[in-house]
Amino acid sequence: MKVTYIKRKYLSGIVIAIILFVFVLGSYKLLWNNRNLFQKHDEDLAWYGIDVSFNPQDGRLDCKQHVHYINKEENSISNIYFHIYPNSFKYEDKAVFPPEEMSRAYPNGFSPGFIEFYNIELNGKPASYTIQGYSDDILMISLEKALEPGDKADILMEYGVQLPQSPGRFGYWDNTYNLGNWYPILCVYDGRGWNLEPYHNLGDPFYSDISNYKVSISAPKDFVVASTGKLIAKEEKAEQNIWQFEALSVRDFAWVASRKFKTSSMTIGDTTVYSYYYTQEAGERALDYGASALKIFNELFGPYPYETLSVVQTDFFIGGMEYPQLVMIDGSLYEEEQDDWLELVVVHEVAHQWWYGLVGNDQIYDSWLDEALTEYSTILYYGQRYGQQEEYRKYQDIIDKGRYQLFQIYRASENMDETIHRPLYEFEDWIEYDALVYGKGAIMFHEVRQEMGDENFIKVLKTYFENNKFQNAKPEDLYKACEAVTGQSWQNYFEQWLYDRN
Repeated sequence: MKVTYIKRKYLSGIVIAIILFVFVLGSYKLLWNNRNLFQKHDEDLAWYGIDVSFNPQDGRLDCKQHVHYINKEENSISNIYFHIYPNSFKYEDKAVFPPEEMSRAYPNGFSPGFIEFYNIELNGKPASYTIQGYSDDILMISLEKALEPGDKADILMEYGVQLPQSPGRFGYWDNTYNLGNWYPILCVYDGRGWNLEPYHNLGDPFYSDISNYKVSISAPKDFVVASTGKLIAKEEKAEQNIWQFEALSVRDFAWVASRKFKTSSMTIGDTTVYSYYYTQEAGERALDYGASALKIFNELFGPYPYETLSVVQTDFFIGGMEYPQLVMIDGSLYEEEQDDWLELVVVHEVAHQWWYGLVGNDQIYDSWLDEALTEYSTILYYGQRYGQQEEYRKYQDIIDKGRYQLFQIYRASENMDETIHRPLYEFEDWIEYDALVYGKGAIMFHEVRQEMGDENFIKVLKTYFENNKFQNAKPEDLYKACEAVTGQSWQNYFEQWLYDRN
């Protein structure tokens, strides 16, 4: 794998490697009577119950999904909105990949993905609904009667999902079926109202609330399934296995299926870390990197609250991608000569378990809040694990080949806007996004650390995590954590970096 096509996020991953050296020296059916299981755990959360029949030969899912929605807002609502991300893969002229990546996203030519609904019910009756959005990627269910604050709605959906032939977040290729952003998920309602942004073709354009899940996946017996949540049962049938997962207080639900998976595991504190792989030796190393990162971040930020975390080798051409309790890692990084990159990507994605998974944010409008902090958290890992001098030398080669210069080259260009804090759709391309959100963003956090000192900086991260876990944070929440620890305001300091003021 060439450096030039390591995940757009990992043009930035290259940046971190450099910054770290420079700066740190009878299938189980979930029906209405299962609802009490969720009500015992955070009763104000939405819950999802999904039964999936997985047909790998056709790259297809047939699903039955129940959603129990609670209006937690101060306003009444007349409609309920869902993202239906599979339809973002429906039209070639509206692809979620930039033009320069289409050949890697679709090696055999464009292949559509989509969702089609067979039935939608609201509170036991046929629902009135429309499909809308940029690529038919929003489902709006109309309510006969406005839902007042605290009121509840029960929604039943029956639908089919077609996966594209694509080694991306959502799709399948030679070794794995990647199921990220595959089901209807509630849009977030906040101070702006319903957030209905499309699947932008750069960054990680997602924004969701913490919810509870119970998912049953019926798959051919020769498949192994890695998933968000905890495997609570596995029922063996003549030709199928039924995998039953429970995931409480998570932001999303993803899974990966493969005939080739082998597994290894290691327990860190109360969490079992699993490595799913089809490249044996590197799969064991990936387990070590994931477990080491978990241990270090537990100490630096706060304890990881889930019982499982899976590091999964996948057909995935863009480096790595975070989901709750599961990270997808580009299978080509498991080649021996890519081991430094394997560690870098695994650690970055594990850091996202705290910054995005547990402390959420709007990744369209505030992408720096999780990405820049995750980038700098990866640097903290290297310092904690290897020390600041001798052990860094083994990374010198990857540093020399890296693109730390990307931000400096960008900065040297005339009339360039250095604004980090802007919505995804205002970045010109991945190079600009990487240079600013990852490169300049990580430098910003290093300068904050230098100004307030190591002890205060770690206290800030712990405070920010503790005050905002299981919620969606805003930049102001980070500023408040800084002020609570140091006794002074840091908003102007951050904004000098976040906006084009340098």
